[in-house]
Amino acid sequence: MHIRPRRDDDLEHLVEVLRRTHDEDGYPARWPDDPASWLTPPGHLAAWTAWSSGSVVGHVGLAAPDPDAAPLVTRLVVHRDHRGLGIADALLATAEAAAAATAEPAADAAAAVTAAVPTLRLNVTEETPGAWRLYERRGWRLTHRSPADWAKPDGTVPTMRWYEKRLR
Repeated sequence: MHIRPRRDDDLEHLVEVLRRTHDEDGYPARWPDDPASWLTPPGHLAAWTAWSSGSVVGHVGLAAPDPDAAPLVTRLVVHRDHRGLGIADALLATAEAAAAATAEPAADAAAAVTAAVPTLRLNVTEETPGAWRLYERRGWRLTHRSPADWAKPDGTVPTMRWYEKRLR
């Protein structure tokens, strides 16, 4: 497996992975009108693509839709045939490392004591225990649960689990 920064020419392949994930697992819950744009949400900062045996098998992104809040890990998806191989774990580690590397170091020791610890956030539906078990295993802390700001095609509003992780 190889992970690299996402390129524009990855999007066609990622849409295929996303379509299969949607059809088989219901993620995303609503198929987007423009799935390639959906992979680049508001506040997009960066994204990475996982490849295995010459095929795209996964994706993760970072976004900062709210400038007053910690960035979000977004659009983590792994092709069903490649799950259980550590790909989601590796993609998540890549996003975490990139976010930690871009956090500005304090100018001196006194500032370091008072500097905010860089933090990432993410959310996942309550009904996807495999995903939230991965986050918890990687040291993400559940901060709260809340109703989603969207509804599934059947009209139900899922409960979201919100997590955060301090990067230092």
